Amino acid sequence: RYFLTELEFSPMEFRSIVLKFPKIFSHSLFKVKHVVGYFRYELGMNASQVKRILFQAPQVVSLNTDDTLVGKVNFIQDAFKLRHQDHDNDGDSDSDSDDNDDLSSDYGAFSRSRRLDNIRKVITGMPTLLLCSIENNLKPKAEYLLEEFGGDELELRQTVLTLPTLLGYSLEKRIKPRMARIAEVGIEPIKITTGITMTEDNF
Repeated sequence: RYFLTELEFSPMEFRSIVLKFPKIFSHSLFKVKHVVGYFRYELGMNASQVKRILFQAPQVVSLNTDDTLVGKVNFIQDAFKLRHQDHDNDGDSDSDSDDNDDLSSDYGAFSRSRRLDNIRKVITGMPTLLLCSIENNLKPKAEYLLEEFGGDELELRQTVLTLPTLLGYSLEKRIKPRMARIAEVGIEPIKITTGITMTEDNF
């Protein structure tokens, strides 16, 4: 009932979740709520974003929140350069008035939420990334793409934010061949966001 009442899935949506991951019934309500709580309160996702993740990748409820799930989120942020680089002088105000405490606290919460914008966008855009192996899937893709972008971290970040589903394609069978062709004709690497989705005939 938790999925239907509190998460507001329709009966048909919940049926789809069960078909994708029948073992969901083997996990306690506490475990499911712990995962949902991580998305809601640690990553600052809204209800619709959490629903999308659970619908697309219900297997996430089986992940160890304090180890596997957090580890993958941190890896994705670091490997694909998703952390915001804030250049604001947070807390550097010359004023020493205590009247600014509440404002500073509010700004700190806003700043933290903003720093999570990128990872929220990528995870909700491609929820199954949380189910991928770091060593066998995510890391090789991050290393290859960064090299293809000439070490340009900003371009790598923009590419992943533009098309999170890029990371769902096979590195050897899809990404590398398409990137090679793009380089061959002299097109800028970021165009992979368009090229990766095209059929072989159109590409």
